[in-house]
Amino acid sequence: MSFRHPLFRNESVLVPEHVPASTPHRGVQMRALEAYFQGVAERSQSVSQTVLLHGPVGSGKTMLTKKLGVVLEKKAASYGNRVKFLHVNCRIDRSLVAILNKGLRALGHSYPTRGLSFEELLQALLDELKRDRVHLLVAFDEADSLVESDPPSLYTITRLREVASDEQVFSSLLISKTLDYVKMVDLSTLSSLSWNTVSLDPYSAEQLYDILLSRSQQAFCEGCVDDGALQMAAELASIYGDARYAIELIYRAGKLAEVAEADKVAPEHVRRAKSDLPPEFRKEELVYLDKHQRVMLKAISRVLKKSDSAFATIGEVEKNYNALCESLGLAPNHHTQVWNDVNELARKGIIEAQLSGKGFRGRTTMIGLSRVSAGQLDEVLQEA
Repeated sequence: MSFRHPLFRNESVLVPEHVPASTPHRGVQMRALEAYFQGVAERSQSVSQTVLLHGPVGSGKTMLTKKLGVVLEKKAASYGNRVKFLHVNCRIDRSLVAILNKGLRALGHSYPTRGLSFEELLQALLDELKRDRVHLLVAFDEADSLVESDPPSLYTITRLREVASDEQVFSSLLISKTLDYVKMVDLSTLSSLSWNTVSLDPYSAEQLYDILLSRSQQAFCEGCVDDGALQMAAELASIYGDARYAIELIYRAGKLAEVAEADKVAPEHVRRAKSDLPPEFRKEELVYLDKHQRVMLKAISRVLKKSDSAFATIGEVEKNYNALCESLGLAPNHHTQVWNDVNELARKGIIEAQLSGKGFRGRTTMIGLSRVSAGQLDEVLQEA
């Protein structure tokens, strides 16, 4: 009986939870985060910090956040201080009460999940932090979800340093795809924000290739991944600038190669992986759109559903948008605002917008979808 040489050496480096030792093409942003929290590491009982981290899906927000937590805890220890890092997903923990409870559990303290008010839980957390001489850094992932459901929560987060003015024990990192959620809050909250921001752009194909090369050297046995497979996965994911998608593509391709008993991961395995792994369209991306942007998306989906072309002109979309507005009893926006909405939807990565080429008189904006079919988008909008 012959035994095949395995393709994978350590596939755990290709899972979303992995925190890499190096951060290709995110060194500047990592250093910025470390610099913002340097004071917390050095003087954890007298310095508090709030930082806003934003960037599109797959741009490295969660990875940088978790790496910051590891670095900050070690750095604080080197100064003789104790910093505890807590990462929460605000789509799972949807209230400050739930987050405070999670903070208490992370510190090893058990409090009833019911019966205590927010103020009582907050005071309990601050008391325990002071007693243990621990500074808690909470990373609020998907912070926009928390603010959407509870706008005053952002004010509370930014004012916690005042609640614990005698001894600073709490810092926060607010993570989101955009900073649009800040528009939902009042002026007093805006004035309390320190506006320490770190911004992430989508990855390019070249950057995604570097990330895949770094991960694959750890994940696969030597010589078990064709360079063309890495390049193809990087190119496919570069449409969205999404490292998570690129890594998932190469992981799926590796599994397909393993099942096929291939000697290495080849471009054909990446092609097959792509057919099994369409880029994920997240329904929550529609949550923060206003009424007119939702109607605009519905118009785009309906025009493209009836078309054999990959793109529709902005004129076709606007005509359908006006008709939908009339059927809904909604006054339609003027052309300039329609154009602004189209550009905003493109900026958020929900649609594609580009100038027309040959075959058109003059220049017009062409609108298309690549992350979701027109039919799927129409269904999602019906459910949302």
